Amino acid sequence: MDFSEINFIVRKSLYNRLKSVTKKVKGRRGKKPEEEPKRSKTFQKLYGDYNGKPKIIAGITIFPIYGCKYHAPSYFTQEISNYTEEGRRLIHDKLSNKNYLVRYLLGAKEYDKSVEYNDNRISLMASQNGKCFVIGTPLAIGKMDCHHKKPKELGGTDAYNNLVWLNSDVHKLIHATQPETIEKYLNILNLDKNALKKVNSLRLLAENLEITGIIAV
Repeated sequence: MDFSEINFIVRKSLYNRLKSVTKKVKGRRGKKPEEEPKRSKTFQKLYGDYNGKPKIIAGITIFPIYGCKYHAPSYFTQEISNYTEEGRRLIHDKLSNKNYLVRYLLGAKEYDKSVEYNDNRISLMASQNGKCFVIGTPLAIGKMDCHHKKPKELGGTDAYNNLVWLNSDVHKLIHATQPETIEKYLNILNLDKNALKKVNSLRLLAENLEITGIIAV
């Protein structure tokens, strides 16, 4: 509403100051009018749906004041607050696991690792939506590991495509070599066929044997 009022106040001055420009664009009777300057991609994206006559200065189509608008925040409740138990619970419920973990990683840099690793692990967390690559369940602080698909000792790098976020139990299963350890984490995780296939794929990259001889659910 404020911009609508401003537009009403300034449009007469704007028209008078730009009369000489608009005459050139219109052209005189009997003569072919000059081509109207093209609107920018940004103009088309933000104001392409408006039917008002555009104003042009030095070949540049300026954004219309009357085109400014706002959106009321949706799904907002007055109960959301940092100062009450219920308000804090609502804030927590609205935070996605992905955003929560990304913010955590931004403040938990691993200084003994490369800059590339620290940057890629954050991007990867966002890409995986805060979920384990193998079992698809939400990750949790203290129970998640950023795994090198091809281990560093085998020539692997900190490149984005060589990293994956895993539940800690899944990570232990990938590196496990003792039958009793493998059995322990298989019982904990209760993997389906697709998850077991992913585990075996990662185990082979780590030069560990595939897990066979079990019936996945």
